[in-house]
Amino acid sequence: MKDEHHRLGAHAMATEFQIFIAGTGEAKAHACAAEALRDLETLEAELSRFRDGSDISRLNHLAPGESTPIGEATFDCISLAKDVHSATNGAFDITIGPLLAVLTNPDHSPRQPSQSELNRAREAIGIDKIILTPETLEASVTGKDVWLDLGGLGKGYALDQMASILKESGIDNALLDAGGSTLLAFGEGPSGDGWPVGTGEPEIPGITLKDQSLSGSGFTERGEHIIDPRGGLRVTAKKKNAWALAPFAALADALSTAFLVMNSGEITAFCSNHDDIEAILPA
Repeated sequence: MKDEHHRLGAHAMATEFQIFIAGTGEAKAHACAAEALRDLETLEAELSRFRDGSDISRLNHLAPGESTPIGEATFDCISLAKDVHSATNGAFDITIGPLLAVLTNPDHSPRQPSQSELNRAREAIGIDKIILTPETLEASVTGKDVWLDLGGLGKGYALDQMASILKESGIDNALLDAGGSTLLAFGEGPSGDGWPVGTGEPEIPGITLKDQSLSGSGFTERGEHIIDPRGGLRVTAKKKNAWALAPFAALADALSTAFLVMNSGEITAFCSNHDDIEAILPA
């Protein structure tokens, strides 16, 4: 059947990853998908701040001026985070952990910190406090209490790496899904006209992905958990959700978070300057 496809999934990074492959026999599809999914364990061990001994965990325990060796995945993610931070005028920042800690209770409800707590947290954040040395694959920090969290782009990066593994294995038609919130598609789709996906937003029509990624962030499931790094305050749910279309998944992942922080004028200007980026915002 023209629209036949094969699926394989795995749990990692606190979410469900799924791979759908079309235009390939079942045995090859499952073997290639399994190989790509195995890479998730390696990536999580390197990128998760919750894993003792991970690159991010070591970075989060460095004193000012100290450095640590990092893997290529960590280097790639931090480099991209720096680029997106710059391109969005600071709306995306992987160092906002200290702010999130003082603005959020253990049950994830909003917390009202003291002014001194807020000031200390604001002083701790800043992606410019992470220094990368590409020649030796090392990272150092220049401030105290630096706390990195790659949750804003790590799942997207994992999809990008899995897609590379699939393509190297001869797969040319697949959809990759990280928890339904970040998707990557390449090839013609099961019916020859791309991969149809949805956002779960009734007012947003279906989207067809072809050699493209889609990622969404919002308040529907977790409430007001987004922090504006530029003002150091919680973002109120003026926009229920935000979706970003981009050439690769890590970028779409990061931009969907940034679009929740940015105002409509900033988003319009950003997309006007980047022809391969599109923002999708529910009315």
